[in-house]
Formats: sequence, structure tokens, C-alpha cells
Amino acid sequence: MNGMHGRRRPAGRGWNMVMSRMRTSSLLGALSAGVLLVCGCGGDSDEEAFSGQKADDIAARAVTATEKASSVHMKGTAQANGSSTVELDIRVDDQGNCTGTISGDGGRAELLRSEGGDVLIKGDRAFWTNSARASGGDVKRGERLAGKLAGKWVAAPADGPDAAFCDKKRFLASMDQDKTERQGLKRGETTEVDGEDALTLEKDQEGSHISMQVATEGEPYILKAATKGSEDSSVTFDDYGEKVTVQQPPRSEIVDASDTQS
Repeated sequence: MNGMHGRRRPAGRGWNMVMSRMRTSSLLGALSAGVLLVCGCGGDSDEEAFSGQKADDIAARAVTATEKASSVHMKGTAQANGSSTVELDIRVDDQGNCTGTISGDGGRAELLRSEGGDVLIKGDRAFWTNSARASGGDVKRGERLAGKLAGKWVAAPADGPDAAFCDKKRFLASMDQDKTERQGLKRGETTEVDGEDALTLEKDQEGSHISMQVATEGEPYILKAATKGSEDSSVTFDDYGEKVTVQQPPRSEIVDASDTQS
């Protein structure tokens, strides 16, 4: 490992997915529930990995390291309500830049944000139809919304719920709201994650088995984790410290968020 600027391998976590709709505001809560449930780091073997430190203490250090990273790439999938699969692929930094996609239930949307400005969302017809339905709208309203906004960039306020995925600090903080979720961990085996040595921490909780591998060299960043149970999930965190490049669309191609209410 070369610290924050050298990691390019997948790094990830499991989470318990509870998705009620396709908008980013709902996806945030769904994905964040348990994403930082377990984390840790160490050396080339279980004994060398933070020798003498308890798993929970290592977990706390790993959370801190991840939060302090200047940027990160988050990618993963999760099963919602035992059936629907949600996918996330987002790059975000602490300068307010963000780019990526979210998809699920047949819909897909691109996200981008430049230097802390409005979050721009470009969803397909299924995304906006799902959004209207989840917000309590009927089929006709969903069709009208999709017809008006599909394929266009829609501006969402930077402090609004739809901006959650593109706010690194806010997103990571939401993952770690319940500190008890990363307590009671046990050390597992030392393994490899895409060619990098990793230490496994794991626990059983509420009928699910949660496992995670973390880097044993360089910063104690989260590498890979999964939840196996009624709702399987897996997410990777990588490219820590790498530049997030955003190509802002012309103003003429951006629709105001108020148009989503009509």
C-alpha cells in the first residue's frame, strides 16, 4: 500500500438493504444501514495486525481513516426486501465533487456534482416512474414525470435529501450513526482482496453473517465486506485519495428540481 494515493483495488462492505423507492434520498438510508457495521485493519498476519489491539478498537481506527480519506469510490449491490437488487457506483471527494450512477427496480440514474453545487440527476423513464410511485403518485403522474424528465439533468439542492450520495462527509457519517453496530467483532483469517493482504473481521447479527476484509498495509481503509442473510449485500470502497473529475453539462440542459413536482 502507498497510503491514500496508491489504492486502486476494490474495497467494500456489506449492508442491510431496506429500499422503499428509487430516489437517492431513500437509497442513502438503505445503503448506509450497516455499511460501517464492521471494519478493521492490520499486518501480514492476524497476530501482526495491530498486535495487542481489540477488534473493536481496530474498527474505530478504520472508521476514522475512511472518513479522513480525501476521496473514495463506492461500488456495490444489495438485495432489497428479498428480491429487488440495487446497484451503486459513486466517486466522491471532500471538495464537493461527485460522479456516478444508481440503479434498481429497472431504473437507472446518473449523478454528478461539481465543487459543492447542486446535485444533478439524469434518470431514465423507469427511474422517474419509480420515483413518482414511491412519492405517493399514481401511474399517470409517473408517466407524465418520466415523459418530462427522462434523459434530462435535474438539479437538486446541495442540502437536500437527493444530494446525500454526493456529500462524502454526510454519507459516511450516516453509515456510522449507531456505534453499537461495529462492536462485538471477532478476528477472522488473513486473506487477499484483489491481490492485497487483508484481515477479516466478522460477526453474526440478527440472523445475518457480516464479514469484512481490510487492508493490512498503509492506511486502515475498508477493503471488502458482505452481508449474508435474508438480504445479501456487498460493497467495495477503493481509489482512496484519487481525483474525482466531473464534466458539468451546459446550463441549457439542466431542469430545475421544482419541475419534478408538476
